[in-house]
Amino acid sequence: MNLLKWLFSLTLVYGFLEVSFRTWLPNNYVFDAKLLQTLSQEALTRHPDGNATNILIDLAGTIKEEYGDIINDLNFEEWVYNNAGGAMGTMFILHASISEYLIFFGTAIGTEGHTGVHYADDYFTILKGKEMAAYPGALEPEVYLPGDQHHLPKGHVKQYAMPSESWALELAQGWIPAMLPFGFLDTISSTLDLNTFMWTVYYTARDMGKNLAKGKF
Repeated sequence: MNLLKWLFSLTLVYGFLEVSFRTWLPNNYVFDAKLLQTLSQEALTRHPDGNATNILIDLAGTIKEEYGDIINDLNFEEWVYNNAGGAMGTMFILHASISEYLIFFGTAIGTEGHTGVHYADDYFTILKGKEMAAYPGALEPEVYLPGDQHHLPKGHVKQYAMPSESWALELAQGWIPAMLPFGFLDTISSTLDLNTFMWTVYYTARDMGKNLAKGKF
């Protein structure tokens, strides 16, 4: 009987997430993936030398000009490691809310892992280096270079890799809290880097709370 109650509750939760994802939740989105790709491409044009620091500073500023105070000022003191799906990189949170996040993500030394399966669409715009990705059975990788945008639809999974000195702007749109276990479990079960865990939770909760107070779900 307890198992049936648990399955029934799980079905109700899934039904709510699925129906809202297809109907109500997108009404809360403020970011446009194509516009973010255009802003990224324009920043790359202004920095043909490929200097990652200058590209990130430039792009963060233009995104803030476009979207206002829901975007955090770029602060290199608030970058944190991200261990998820066997991959390790570093990230900075430009925006986090219940329905969207926007981050800089990348790696100075290279990484490879599993994308995870998420209740969100993910848009990964390459700023420097490249990303390679593949579905099961693919004999050749998809390759994304600076200015390209890799769209991973909700529920899709791939293997991915980024060589050293690769950086990207990542937008996720969907049920962001449902993505958090993927971002935290490697830390809890493997790395035990509780300092990174603490700061990641703090920065995420701070931004979600701040934006929720502004009416941004």
